[in-house]
Amino acid sequence: MKFLKAKMDDGNLTTGNLWRKMAVFSVPLIMMNLLQAVYNIIDMIIVGRYVGAAGLSAVSIGGQVTALVLCIVLGLADAGAAIVGQLVGGNKTEQTEDVITTMFGMFSSLAIFLTVVVFVFTKPLLSYLNTPEESFAYACNYLRICMVGTIFIYLFNLLNGVFRGLGISVIPMVMAGCSSVINIILDLVLVGGLGLGSDGAAIATVCSQFLSMMVLLLVARKRNIIKGISLRLFYMRKNRIKVILHIGVPQSVEFAITNISFLFLAGMINQYGVYASAAAGAVNKISTFAVLSAQAMLSAVVTLAAQNIGAKKPERALKGAWIGMCYVVPVAVIFLLLSWSRPEALLSLFAAEEDVVASGVPYLEIVAISFVIESVLFCFMGIIAGAGYTRVTLLCTLVDAFVVRIPVAKICSVTLEMGFAGIGWAYVCAPIAALILILLFLISGKWKKSAIPM
Repeated sequence: MKFLKAKMDDGNLTTGNLWRKMAVFSVPLIMMNLLQAVYNIIDMIIVGRYVGAAGLSAVSIGGQVTALVLCIVLGLADAGAAIVGQLVGGNKTEQTEDVITTMFGMFSSLAIFLTVVVFVFTKPLLSYLNTPEESFAYACNYLRICMVGTIFIYLFNLLNGVFRGLGISVIPMVMAGCSSVINIILDLVLVGGLGLGSDGAAIATVCSQFLSMMVLLLVARKRNIIKGISLRLFYMRKNRIKVILHIGVPQSVEFAITNISFLFLAGMINQYGVYASAAAGAVNKISTFAVLSAQAMLSAVVTLAAQNIGAKKPERALKGAWIGMCYVVPVAVIFLLLSWSRPEALLSLFAAEEDVVASGVPYLEIVAISFVIESVLFCFMGIIAGAGYTRVTLLCTLVDAFVVRIPVAKICSVTLEMGFAGIGWAYVCAPIAALILILLFLISGKWKKSAIPM
């Protein structure tokens, strides 16, 4: 395809100074994650100010369902990034169009299917989640409106994955930033100005998703990444479906399992009362910012590994992971030191009550250790995912979640009588177990050969 010949220098990670290439590629990904984190906080502030407790509860509960739906596409989109990256690295550009059109067909079909399912089972689903009676009707409307935008967010993530596979990260960053700004403006107009409550928040989300998807689609067309916007764009090929599912399904399951394990821990924390629950929420926000750059580096290393393994340069992929660690581990160390030296100040950013801050200090001091461990883990895990061994990363997540995280939380909090703070050790031990498994697989050298059948 001509676009890859013309645009190869935009994101070719197989040649050139790796320190500079990793910085140029990863910084926009970090900024994209930062924008999303800031938007989430601002969005909750706006919604919380105007919709009241019932509306805020509806947004929170509906958000849990949409987050689970999003897990599916994130895994498949990462698979797309790895496949496109290996094709680019291996100079098999003629095969890229088949992959992209197949992904369009798959993602659209899946989005429509999930939208119908959630529409039909909205009330039973919300009942299962013990949605409070006073917010039930709001939650029904919010969830159904948000599900209308499923196809938009799925296609946006598809295109985001394709751009990342090509080594282009600035365009998705700009689109994500614009989407966040549009969403905030629409929140202020629909929720604050017109008083549409949680329905307005859902409409704002869908509108911003549609606009960002359409702009990214037009940019892809302009750069000849897709040949045109027509039914031909959704043509699926059986052999490509198998490859995408082979790589993507384990990652989708992996993301879902992680979320489920966190819900288990949230349930355990809630048993220690409202202060512990609020403190854990504040620590989660701190953790989001602490590992934000590492999560972005994970995406960067996936693309780096995919391109270089496709180009038969596995050692360059490993070197890139070490460079990624040099960039993100210092950030995690800074948050660790701040959590140890100024825990009250950090917690006060997200919690105003003194009892919440006091309850959260020992918990934060323990959880903060995981910031550094996860930063290392994400960089090494990116190599394996980029090589296509997503079943290995799934195994690591299963061990992380169910063999270590949940049992350690119960042992430390109940058996050892450490209470709420003891649950923090689950966040420390779980990534250590996953890191050990990842390192053993890297030492085996099997990852140097692609697991993606082309």
